[in-house]
Amino acid sequence: SSGINAEWPLRPGFTKDEIKSLRHTHKICRALDGTSYYQGIQGLNNIKANDYMNVILMSLCHVTPVREFFLDVGNYSKIKLPPGSIMYPLVQRFGDLVRKLWNPRNFRSHISPHEMLQAVVICSKKKFQFTKQGDPIPYLSWLLNSLHYTLTGAKIKRSSVIFDTFQGEMTVHSRKVPPPGEAALGEQYKTTSTSTSFLYLTLDLPSSPLFTEDGDHNIIPQVPIYKLLEKYNNVMEVEHKTYDATYLKKYEITKLPRYLILAIKRFTENRFFIEKNPTIVNFPISFDMAEFIETTVSDKYTNTEYNLLSNICHDGTPTAGTYSTHLHLSSANQWFDVQDLHVTKLQPQMITLSESYIQIYERADLAEDSKG
Repeated sequence: SSGINAEWPLRPGFTKDEIKSLRHTHKICRALDGTSYYQGIQGLNNIKANDYMNVILMSLCHVTPVREFFLDVGNYSKIKLPPGSIMYPLVQRFGDLVRKLWNPRNFRSHISPHEMLQAVVICSKKKFQFTKQGDPIPYLSWLLNSLHYTLTGAKIKRSSVIFDTFQGEMTVHSRKVPPPGEAALGEQYKTTSTSTSFLYLTLDLPSSPLFTEDGDHNIIPQVPIYKLLEKYNNVMEVEHKTYDATYLKKYEITKLPRYLILAIKRFTENRFFIEKNPTIVNFPISFDMAEFIETTVSDKYTNTEYNLLSNICHDGTPTAGTYSTHLHLSSANQWFDVQDLHVTKLQPQMITLSESYIQIYERADLAEDSKG
């Protein structure tokens, strides 16, 4: 009946077979206004300054375990939270957004994230707003941890689809550096090792050069992503300064996540302004983590290669720039450039020319499994 047709785009439902079929079949859909779109690839309204949220939401909706979990409302319709918790709407609105994005029968070829954004403002106690440009990295960190917290009913030691998908583990080896001219004697200078988990890895760019070429054209430096990943090879020592001491730390990855998130540290903030490092990071569409982990760790996995799924870019100045994302629709083997309402097809070689900021990779053995 017409009543069912009108309700479907607002609250779409999916059978378990329909959810699983999205792994290997793609559909070009026609919206009720006559425009066509690839199922799962639609623009999101930018209400004022929420492009930094849109790129994260769009990317997470394309991570297979996250998509499959949230397309099935039964997975999160009966969450119990402690009395007084304000977090319940976050999971419900995110689920609504995932279902709208993958809906093959939408009114238009773009959707509004307004309800989800309102839930973010409330649940983050206005830390993240859609009227003021923000940074997608702290937003991503908050969103992943908040979804996990809510899905587990605030029992954060329990697992959730978020931690199952993105969490890896590492050991941090740290040693205190003695002041100049002093020997490293005593307990305080011994190396300590601490195990910790991570949801993403931060990559540090080399400092921007201060010199110019021909007097006016800045040289934009380039660095391979492999160089940045050496931070986690358990050999490189990274300096960390506190207000009264300096430490050297080595990072040893002990468990690879199913989906690996890399965050490239482009912005530095001092008392006066935010500075952007324009270094171009050269990266392949696929790369192997084996050279950055011990063989005792890599032997646990049938495959340590990762394939790029989403590449979030920043274009422009630190305070007035815009965010967009390159998304891979694996079922169609097609790349798309998505910036708010604008969706265009993209050649893979164009992706590596961008000022990449956040990347999401899928471990290759998972891609093989999902084809079955």
